[in-house]
Amino acid sequence: MGLPASGKSTLAKRVENELVDIGLDVENLDGDEVRQNLHPDLGFTKEERALNNRRTAFVCKLLNRNDITAVTAMITPFRGAQQRAREIVSESGDFVLVYVKCPVEVCAERDPKGLYEKAKAGKIENFTGINHPFEEPMNPDIIVDSDESTIDECVEHVLARLHELSVLDDEPSEDYEMTITRTEEEEIQDRLSDLGYFETGE
Repeated sequence: MGLPASGKSTLAKRVENELVDIGLDVENLDGDEVRQNLHPDLGFTKEERALNNRRTAFVCKLLNRNDITAVTAMITPFRGAQQRAREIVSESGDFVLVYVKCPVEVCAERDPKGLYEKAKAGKIENFTGINHPFEEPMNPDIIVDSDESTIDECVEHVLARLHELSVLDDEPSEDYEMTITRTEEEEIQDRLSDLGYFETGE
């Protein structure tokens, strides 16, 4: 969760890739895409945002119940909705609230769509951080400062905290496979041959 243009979606995608690399089944539910495809009837009032958050949390719960990890990037500006999402998802899996912290001024500078400027000019109503409230989470499980940290540092911090929270195993699973390149394989074979482990056929 975090303000618009704070870096939520970028971080979610990078974390998704890391989780897939370690063998997890992952579904990345981007807030904008979820709203467009599942909840196009909803606006941006406090009540409608809460409903959007609750519906999305329920989808995450269903995914968790089927052993699929859900990563979701959503603004989630109200603490009540944050807590309700935790309660829903926790019924079938671990819930981890990641707060992507970034000053509103920096978010406005980054904003590729110019939505902050439109909101300041009164052209967009209920825009979080400008003319609609944003409540920082009381007890987020993870905080990343996207203003002061690079995306690589943010991803590294998220993964480290997931291990600390025992959400991710510290040891590789039994079906862990290490892949190597063809060149690396040939180098290993050459070294083993030099040590006499392979018959040369002479």
